[in-house]
Order: sequence, then structure tokens, then C-alpha cells
Amino acid sequence: MNKEKFMQVLLNKAKESNFKDSEVYLNQSENFEIRLYKGKVDYYEENEEYGIAFRGKDKKMGYSYTEKLDEDIIDVLLNNAKNNAQIMEEDEEEIVGQNDNYEKLKKLTGIYDYNREEKIELLKEIEKNIYKLDEKIKNINYCIYADEKTGERIINSKGLQLNYENDIGYIYISVVAEDKGEVHTAAHYQLFRELNEVNAVDFAKKVVNDAVKKFNSEPVKSGSYKILLKNEVVIDLLSTFSSTFSAENVQKGLSLFKDKLNQNVANSIVNIIDDPFYEKGYRRTPFDSEGAASKYKEVIKDGKLMTYLHNYKTAKKSDVETTGNAYRGSHKSRISISPTNMYIKRGNLSFKELVEKVENGLIIDEVQGLHSGANPVSGDFSLSARGFLIEDKEIKKSVEQITISGNFIQLLKDIMLIGNDFKMGLPGSGHFGSASVVVESLDVSGL
Repeated sequence: MNKEKFMQVLLNKAKESNFKDSEVYLNQSENFEIRLYKGKVDYYEENEEYGIAFRGKDKKMGYSYTEKLDEDIIDVLLNNAKNNAQIMEEDEEEIVGQNDNYEKLKKLTGIYDYNREEKIELLKEIEKNIYKLDEKIKNINYCIYADEKTGERIINSKGLQLNYENDIGYIYISVVAEDKGEVHTAAHYQLFRELNEVNAVDFAKKVVNDAVKKFNSEPVKSGSYKILLKNEVVIDLLSTFSSTFSAENVQKGLSLFKDKLNQNVANSIVNIIDDPFYEKGYRRTPFDSEGAASKYKEVIKDGKLMTYLHNYKTAKKSDVETTGNAYRGSHKSRISISPTNMYIKRGNLSFKELVEKVENGLIIDEVQGLHSGANPVSGDFSLSARGFLIEDKEIKKSVEQITISGNFIQLLKDIMLIGNDFKMGLPGSGHFGSASVVVESLDVSGL
């Protein structure tokens, strides 16, 4: 039985079994990945995955899921959902989506319009350029090309029938540089929808330069420093603290933005957007995982917190409309809340101009320990870091073995400048983006 027929039969049988407000959800993906080592493909993977989930109300909402499309599994799914509903302790009502006004996604040239040979040749060209650029590059420990096509389909008892597909590719390369016994690594990545967005020479120069400029690193004295946070570090921080925008966490008292709606929570130059239609976004979608229409949102506008992110359940509890941010990590997951493509709106200053504006301070281009050193509830963080010292408007030396600490809300308030070097993160954090920013001060522990 094909997926579409299976879903419809399941929905029909749910109605016969007296489920109220039932829904059938499909998520699927096609994945392609290659890895090179010295010009030869040493890893190749291509697979397709899918799963179907059912949820329906039997006094309370029950869930079940399957990866099989056999008709005899349908009764098992319905029975599992009923049993699941009986043991649920939550009595808050979950709502199944109704028809809404959906914005059509603009048709884009997709990464799947290119053949495998073109993708492999691009990766080979980057690898070849890396080894040519600097003799200190001794090895490339990760040389990866990957792309994926994802999609969701939702049908429900209220007549909803929705479907979308989205694809994106990325290249990730990590190099090892060595000189006189000193060893450093550096990595660079780029997301794209078309191969011609990637310049092999520029990509190679970026990762090589990032590696070789780390030599002769040393810590700095402890103190409070003006900080230039590189775009990838800002992306990591935004991703880590994104759960604080969730209305569910607000309602549970687990958000540092609780009771701060319509208040200034950041510098007036800060605008944080949640954009499900962003053309280069990893989560580009016209509807959320409940079937509600996706919406462009200014979550923080000119420093003011304008909205939380809602699904149907939290919106009903707060007596507002859903923002279209219901999310399922997979068909095995329950409905939660997540941003679509969330980013800090870019500024107009180049990275060089940001360095000059700092005059004296630090660049932080790498942080570690986000899982253990950052608390999304309090907003506090303490992270091992490395970067560069800025003196008299110039980058002077590489810095390592330091720790930066602060608070996320205070950091948003202390952002003084925003650059124009905007990028989105890798899949995993690929739906978060930012340019580099200058922060008035952060505490640094070093010597």
C-alpha cells in the first residue's frame, strides 16, 4: 500500500473507531552523503526514511506511529493510540488543525537538480585547493558533502490536506595544521541550494586561514573585555537559548522571558526574526506540524519582545492565535514548539569595520561546553573559548585557554554593533542564523 492510500485508510478507520479530531502525519527524507580522503571517495551513503504517526482524541489525545504500510497494522495503531490516551496524565486539550490561509513557497532550483558527479567534483576541487594553499596543512580529517530532501504531509478529520518538500545541501571541512610540533584544527561549512553558490577557492582559503592563524596562541589576563562574537558563536548561543521563546516554557515558568512581553529585552538595534519562508533556511515550510499556517514573525523588534512562539495548545491557554510553531522532531515525537528559521537581522558593517570599532578587546570565534555550561532557564553561561586579541584597531595575536561568562538577556542588551557577515548554521542548528556582533562587555577568565 502506498503512503497516501495508507494515510487515508487510517483516517477513515479512526472515524469508524469513534476517534474525535484525528490526524495522520507523514515525515520523510532522502539523504545523500560522501566523504573524501586525498581525492578519493572513502564514504558513501544514500538512504530514504519515512514514518507515519497518528493522533486522535479518545477523551484525551493519544499517539501512535509506524514505519510499516501494511493494512493489518492500522488496527494496532488505533489500539495503541487509545491505550496511550488512557494513561496520559495531562488534561490540557490538544487541538487538531483546521483549514487556514497558507502562503505558497517560492519555487527554487534545488540541490537535487544536480548530479552526484558534480557534487563530488566540487568537493575534490576544494580539497585540492586546501593542500595547495599552505604547507602547514598536514591533513583534512573531515571532508564532507551532504544534502537532504525533507517533507511533511498532514491530513485530518477536519478536511485538512497539506504537503511540502524542501531540500538543502552543505559542505563541511575540518583541517589539521602543524608547525614545529604545534597542532591546530579549524573547520568551515556552507549551506546552499545551488552548487554555484560555493566558490571552491574562497572556501579553501577560509578554512586554511582559520587554521594557520591559531599558531602561537596564549591566554590573556582575566577581566571584563569588549567582545566581538563571530557569527558562528552567536548562532550557537541563539540556538542554545531559543527554547526561552517557547510559550510552553513561559507557561511552565521555565523561560527567562516570562512576563517580559512588550518589554525591552535587548538593545534597540536587535531584531530577531522567525521566518518560515526564508529561501536559504533549513526549515522552510508553509505550515507547522499541526497543520497551522506558518507566519513571518518579528519575535524581538527594535529590542522589544513582541511575541512568544505558540502551538494550538499554548495559544488557547494564552487566549491568542497560534504562531505556527508546532514542531515534531520526527513521527515518533509528540507536538512541541520550535522556531522555523530564527535569526538576528544583519547589520551593515563589515567584519574589518567591527574590529576597528572595538579598538581594544577580544574576538571570540569558538566556544565549547554549551550543553553543560549554559542554562536556558536562567540565561547564564560560562564557556571555554578561543579567539584573538584586538589592540589599537588591529588583530594582534591568537588567544586560547580562556572562559567567557555572562547572561543571555544581558548579552542582548549589550549588543552595540551588528555586522553584515550573515550566515545560517549547519543542520542541527541550521535553522538559526546571525552575523557577527560586538558586545559591550563580557567577563573573561584567563591568566
